[in-house]
Amino acid sequence: MPGLPVEDGQNLTISEVVNGINRAALLGRVDKKECLSGPFSTNNSEETIIRASKILIGYFDELRDANVERWEAGKTAYISVNPGIRAHLQLISEVIKYTENKDGIVFNKLSIQENISRITSFCAPVYKYVESASDKDIEDSFSRKFGEGGVKEYTYKLYSLISQEKKDFGSEEFKIFEEQKNDIRVTESDRIVTELNGKIHDFVIRVLKDIHGDERIQSGDKAYWAYGIKSPSAKTKAVQKQLADPANKQLAPEAYLEILDLRDIIKQDNNWHVFEPIFNIMLNDERKGKKYYLKWLSDFNELRRIPAHKSSLRTYNEENYMLLDQIKTEVPKRMEQYKKSIKVHE
Repeated sequence: MPGLPVEDGQNLTISEVVNGINRAALLGRVDKKECLSGPFSTNNSEETIIRASKILIGYFDELRDANVERWEAGKTAYISVNPGIRAHLQLISEVIKYTENKDGIVFNKLSIQENISRITSFCAPVYKYVESASDKDIEDSFSRKFGEGGVKEYTYKLYSLISQEKKDFGSEEFKIFEEQKNDIRVTESDRIVTELNGKIHDFVIRVLKDIHGDERIQSGDKAYWAYGIKSPSAKTKAVQKQLADPANKQLAPEAYLEILDLRDIIKQDNNWHVFEPIFNIMLNDERKGKKYYLKWLSDFNELRRIPAHKSSLRTYNEENYMLLDQIKTEVPKRMEQYKKSIKVHE
């Protein structure tokens, strides 16, 4: 309550709830000094308070029941907190606007139970997320949300959970935000893919030189090229690509090896003992007990085509983003560990 000292167990304040209800215009709004009714409004103030209270209790009971432990944990679980409550109130308002525009329903004409049923059914993806998401996901989604910007960020996360099923859901501001966020995500993913592609390529050639040597042998080839790459077709393709470049732009033939060529080089019996600690990475959907966990390289090869050949049909999906999240730090970290171990031995 206002004026009382805050205790450890207190995680909600009435002023913030009032602020949230007003911002969401659930009881109505003032426009040019005229009072306009809201979706929870009735003929008089006392009935409006009772009606609004019952509808909100219905909504938040459902949220609490989705994961009682998280709700009761208060601040430490990021659900029953001031920014969260305000975000949920804004979500309720947006759900009502969306449904009224889509279905021609007037919510303040519906019974209390019909209001609760329609709103909670619509918000099922939110309840499911609160129920089953990991603690880490919840923290990443809802923690560190303070001030008006924090409420907006929290609200947009709730909108996004529903928009995964209803693509046109959300305020216009949210839709613009999502478009911008997707553009940034794609640009960053393009950068990571291009950077990783170069790092993997350079690293494999470096390690081949460490294993087999850089000196020329009797055939005239470098030792790493002769012994480190057994596939004649990989060598032939690389040389053909080299010759296809203008003479003044030609690189060494190994520069033209493809990712799938590198994958096969990595798993060669005379290379694998060195490459295994760096490149053997098991994906979440792979079973245990395999010798080679190099599927990620095949998947990465497909990713590599996206920034190289942009089109509306060739775009990143959530699985692509998950793969990048897994390898973008793990692979460079393992490469650095190898480099450090080589310096120690030197």
